[in-house]
Amino acid sequence: MRRSSILGAIFCEIARAAGNVNPVLVEEKNINLVKNLRSMEPLFPIFLGRRGYKYKKLKVNGIKTEVFKPKKNASENVIFVCHGGAYVSRMMFYYRLLNKRYSKASGGGTVIHFDYRCAPEYTHPAMIEDCLSVWNWMLDQGYKAENTIVVGDSSGGNMALQLMLRLHDAGKPMPRGAVLYSPWSDMTASGDSYVYNYKVDPVFGIRGVTPSPEECKELLYKSDLYNWLGDTPRDDRYVSPALTYYDDTYPPIFVTVGGDEVLKSECELLVKKFNEAGVEATLFAPPGMMHAFPIYELFPEAQQGLRMAFAFIREKFGVE
Repeated sequence: MRRSSILGAIFCEIARAAGNVNPVLVEEKNINLVKNLRSMEPLFPIFLGRRGYKYKKLKVNGIKTEVFKPKKNASENVIFVCHGGAYVSRMMFYYRLLNKRYSKASGGGTVIHFDYRCAPEYTHPAMIEDCLSVWNWMLDQGYKAENTIVVGDSSGGNMALQLMLRLHDAGKPMPRGAVLYSPWSDMTASGDSYVYNYKVDPVFGIRGVTPSPEECKELLYKSDLYNWLGDTPRDDRYVSPALTYYDDTYPPIFVTVGGDEVLKSECELLVKKFNEAGVEATLFAPPGMMHAFPIYELFPEAQQGLRMAFAFIREKFGVE
C-alpha cells in the first residue's frame, strides 16, 4: 500500500535534501536557507495576481502589515494570517500566493498579514504582543472578531492558538474559527511521534534514526529552535496550547498535520482537547506527508488539504 502520492513523496524528498532543519543537526546550509528565502522577497510582485484587488503595505505600531482585499464589493469578513517559520523566520513571499483564494473562500473578504518580531533578537511574549497589536488595530478599522477566521502554520499555528487563549482569558470576542497547518503546540516535545516519526520526518528528523524518548528530549531541549521561549517554562499554557484545556466558548478549528511529522501526536492531542470540550475540531493527517504540507499546493495531498481548509472557511462564513 502506497504511503503517499508519487508527487507528494518526491516533494518530501526534495524537502529532506534541501531544507531539512533537524533540531539537533542544523548544518550551515540550513541556516543559509532562511537567508535565501528572504532574498526571494523582491520576486513577490511577479507571483501576485492583483487584478481586481487592492494591496496595501503599512506599519501598525512599527509592525509591517499587509492588507489584501477586493476593489469592489468587499465583504466584512477577514482572514487573519499568522505566518510560520519556527519564530525565527520573517514572512516569506509564498504566503501571499493564497491571498486571492482566501479572499474568495471568505466571500470577498480581506486578508491581513503581519511580520512580527522574531528570535533570537526577541523572545516570548514579543511575538504574540505584535499579533495582538495588529488584531486590535484590525478591530479599530471596524472589522469584527466574529467575522474573522485566523489562519496559521507551524509557529503561526502556535500564535493563532495563543491569540484565542488570550482573547478567551481576557473575556474578549474570539474569531469565528481557525485553520491550523501543523500547529507547533507542545514545547515539551512529549508526544510519541517525536520518537516514532523521527526517522521519517523529512523536515525535522534524521532518516533511519530512532532515538529513545529520553535521548530525543535531551537532544531537542538543546536545540536553538526553542530559543524563542526565553525564560518562559516549556509547559506554559500559552506557548504549549496542546497541553492546556478548553471550554465550549472556543470557535471551531480545522487542523492538518503530516502523517510523518514529529508534531503529529500533539496535533492529535490538540484536536482531542477541543472535541472533549464540545468544540468542533477536525483533523486531516494523510500518511507520508511533511510539515505544513498544504501551503505548498504542488501535490495531491496539499491540494486536498487546501480544499478542505477553503471548504471550512466557506462553511463558517456561509459562502456558497
